[in-house]
Amino acid sequence: MLTLGTGSSSEGAFSCSENAEFCEEAAEALTINLDPNFVIPKDQANSLLSFPRLEQMRTMVKAMEARGISLNQMARASREQGPTFPTEWAHLRKAIGLETRGNSKLSRREIDKCGELFYGGERLDGLDDWLIRFLRTLVGPDYDKLFEKISKEVERIIEAKNAGGLMKHYFGDLRTSRRDAYFAILTDFFRNYSEFSQVLYRVRLGARAPENAAAGSTNFESVKTFYGDAFETFAGLVELLTMLNNLDAGRDYDQGKRLTLKKYRELDNASKFNPFAGNAAFTDLCVEIDNQIRNASHHRGIKLSADRHTILYRAGKGGTGEEQSMTYVTYLDRCARIFMQIVVLLCVEIMMNFRQGQTLFGGESTS
Repeated sequence: MLTLGTGSSSEGAFSCSENAEFCEEAAEALTINLDPNFVIPKDQANSLLSFPRLEQMRTMVKAMEARGISLNQMARASREQGPTFPTEWAHLRKAIGLETRGNSKLSRREIDKCGELFYGGERLDGLDDWLIRFLRTLVGPDYDKLFEKISKEVERIIEAKNAGGLMKHYFGDLRTSRRDAYFAILTDFFRNYSEFSQVLYRVRLGARAPENAAAGSTNFESVKTFYGDAFETFAGLVELLTMLNNLDAGRDYDQGKRLTLKKYRELDNASKFNPFAGNAAFTDLCVEIDNQIRNASHHRGIKLSADRHTILYRAGKGGTGEEQSMTYVTYLDRCARIFMQIVVLLCVEIMMNFRQGQTLFGGESTS
């Protein structure tokens, strides 16, 4: 793997890792276009005079204008001129780890330091406050509106119904395991951020990647199981929506229309989204859910083509069905979208904890 970097050095604006070196330009050499934040039209991947970022920037500007977002607002939200998302996540992950291991004072010290680093000196109340600020910036305007919509729906149900039993079950039996599931998928995403960042800006604006696009980086082995892992994580986490839907229908939180909560938990993951299909706010969160990709990735039925442009996978139970395909860029796009859905649910859960005078990730009380 070749690693390139930018920044001031004695050699100029670019730097190479130990497995590369600068040389004189060779006219006959193959041109390879790279971009950490944008995909590249496949027919321009080796074009010397191609500037695909410019065309995609125009697409993004149109998407921003349609949402009433200024270029400056999006630049600030995208950390174009400040610390990157992975940089802040590294600090946030450290603080969460310290808190989880019982080092609350050291965690608080990291939180205070990062209020200065990332939020202009504004005091962060605790890990939940920091995390929800970070995540709401990460997801972009459309997903943030979805968060607000679902959060209001959850608040409505809890206030209108007798949610005491659900809250007792949640705080006593579920909160810790759910926190760990969120943390694991966040860690996995940022471990492979350099792959997902190629589509992230477009995903945050609701703009699909071009059909003919190619990725400058195709580190497929690192993300091969990400979609499947994210699908399983999401399918487990939507249990909360199922329980809330039971309350909204006038039943106990653990009694569905046909199944008890115990029986619901025995369903295959693809079926766990069905019980709340009548709640539009909840279903709006569950758009990117493809159990076939999960089956393929978890049964070694998925691979990258020889030209590193196409994902080939076998759908069906056990990953033994007919071979299907999608571009690698589409795979990254779908990985990012299912991840964003998990992030929105995490933000909803942080707010649910806040309204109950609790925190999801520990630290200082938000009440």
